[in-house]
Amino acid sequence: MQDARRAVLVINYNGKDISTDLTKSLIDFSYNDAASGALDDITLNLEDRAQNWQGPWEPTAGDKIKAEIRTINWDKPGEIKKLPLGTFEVDTFDFAGPPDAVAIKAVSLPVSSNVRQERRTKAWEKVNLRTLADEVAKRAGLKLLYEATDNPSYDRLEQAGVSDLAFLLETATKEAIAIKVSGGNLILFDEFEYEKKAPITSITRGESNVINYNFNWSTTLVAYRACEVVYTNSKKKKTYRAAYTPPRAPKTGPILKINEQVDSQAAAIRLARKSLREKNKEAGKGSLTLMGDIRMATGLTITIKGWKRFDGKYIIESCTQSVGSGGYTTSIGIRKVLGW
Repeated sequence: MQDARRAVLVINYNGKDISTDLTKSLIDFSYNDAASGALDDITLNLEDRAQNWQGPWEPTAGDKIKAEIRTINWDKPGEIKKLPLGTFEVDTFDFAGPPDAVAIKAVSLPVSSNVRQERRTKAWEKVNLRTLADEVAKRAGLKLLYEATDNPSYDRLEQAGVSDLAFLLETATKEAIAIKVSGGNLILFDEFEYEKKAPITSITRGESNVINYNFNWSTTLVAYRACEVVYTNSKKKKTYRAAYTPPRAPKTGPILKINEQVDSQAAAIRLARKSLREKNKEAGKGSLTLMGDIRMATGLTITIKGWKRFDGKYIIESCTQSVGSGGYTTSIGIRKVLGW
């Protein structure tokens, strides 16, 4: 058995390695490397007939869990690889039965932070996106990693009765900038820049270790061929007009029309391009479940081969690593790269 291919879960709970004890009660474990706007999280499902997790071991909100997946003899004999998942704080505890079982969920955001729950109203004057993100990060007890090329500026932003995190997500999404909370960091990144990176691997039908897959197309998700922005500033008595048509756009098809506040012609052009990206992203999505693969992570690109019309380069939008009675599997949500 020592030579068998296997995956091992390593869990450090409040500074103590409980991996050995955990193997006796573990039903399954999952790590969710979340899509933009959602928190990374882990879930431990445990049998608890001895009622340890309901009694002496009962979790407390804010308990810290450091997790890692190790693969042994996975790709070749004698090889050991590690996938550090980061540190998470317990925020949910569920108990069910019979037989007694518990589920412990921990998230990548400090539970003492109120940036998810507390609703605020604030007017932001003469501010840029990085400054806004930095203030939210500090309030959340996180370090800001700003990996976007653009840093849009605003004359005025209105935060009206929404949480800091929700407001930042809404503002960044309009700029086609994604948000992640992971490893004690608040990360803002430009998906377009990530799309340009070389694929980490190819997944080929009939050759790669694919357990199941899903691709689809729908007439309700037909890609727009262009975007037009028209906004009239009544105070300045000025109308801004802008249009964006991506490279290799079809000659026929619907046009996305936007009427949102912009402060300049440059802002109108930027809004046209980035609004078109957000809409057209929905037209090329799929999902795959693979035999466990520690290389997979949100924001990386892969090449899909052998699924004909669905072949091409994709970016990973979400990734779930699971260890349990069914072995070790990796599930990814993917989106076709737009290329502009």
